[in-house]
Amino acid sequence: MKISKEVKVGLLAIVSGVVLYLGFNFLKGVDFLSPNNSYYAVYDDVDGLTVSNPVTLNGLAVGRVKEIAILQNRNNKLLVTLDINNDITLGDSTRAILASSGVLGGKYIMLEVGPVKRALADEDTLKTSIEQGVTEMLQAKAAPIADNLDSLVRNMNQLVQKFDAISATIDATLLSVKQTSSSLNNTIDNNQAAIRGVMSNMQTLSSTLNDSQNGIKPLMGKINNFADTLSNMQLASAVDNANRSMENLNRTLTQVNEGQGTLGKLANNDSLYRHLNEAAADLDSLLIDLKANPKRYVHFSLFGGGNRQEKKSKK
Repeated sequence: MKISKEVKVGLLAIVSGVVLYLGFNFLKGVDFLSPNNSYYAVYDDVDGLTVSNPVTLNGLAVGRVKEIAILQNRNNKLLVTLDINNDITLGDSTRAILASSGVLGGKYIMLEVGPVKRALADEDTLKTSIEQGVTEMLQAKAAPIADNLDSLVRNMNQLVQKFDAISATIDATLLSVKQTSSSLNNTIDNNQAAIRGVMSNMQTLSSTLNDSQNGIKPLMGKINNFADTLSNMQLASAVDNANRSMENLNRTLTQVNEGQGTLGKLANNDSLYRHLNEAAADLDSLLIDLKANPKRYVHFSLFGGGNRQEKKSKK
């Protein structure tokens, strides 16, 4: 039996298509020789996850993303179908984590398998979560840095404004100093002759004071001698006066002790003391008698009765 060329070409095309399909799916991770279980995972956002992206367990590819569908009746959530080798036992604590494979942002599903209390059956739904990618981490860390940079920029702007104000003050101060210096220079220029005269007089005075014969040293010596002489004269006069005063005082005290003079007699004779005591005693007796017999010493009458009493006493 002779096969025509057309049949051969058709058979070759069919075989090539089957091989191409099998090879393409094998490259995508589809293993036709080992049976797989299908599991579902629901995400709010798959962030670029596509069909045939790998499903890994501890870094080993154990399946692939089979299909992604939109659930419009559940707020447009995304239903991801996962083909996983049936020799991998997943429990009710297993979590399908949407992760990023690198800086470029390639997405894959990473299985986190915990203790298996209850094994999941084919077409069960896995728990899901989303891993924070490198970009998100960088953004989260860069946000505080950006805030700090903004605060730093604001502080720098305030510092620059204050520096501008200080710079204006410094400029005004320098201008004032410049004007003062210019005025001082003009004053010096206008009074150079007077300044020269003052300097000449100062030099003359300095040379005069430094002169050994007519300078300050001989003058100071004369002043010191005069002061010494004056001090000696005053001291001698004071000493003489004090000596004379002491002699007079001693002489007076000697006369008093010897009973000479009025003060000496008063000091050495007690007769004055005795007479004073007697006079005081008589005066005391008189006052007592005056209190006891006042009519004996005082006569008082409004109509002259005192004279008739005297006449009767005379008769």
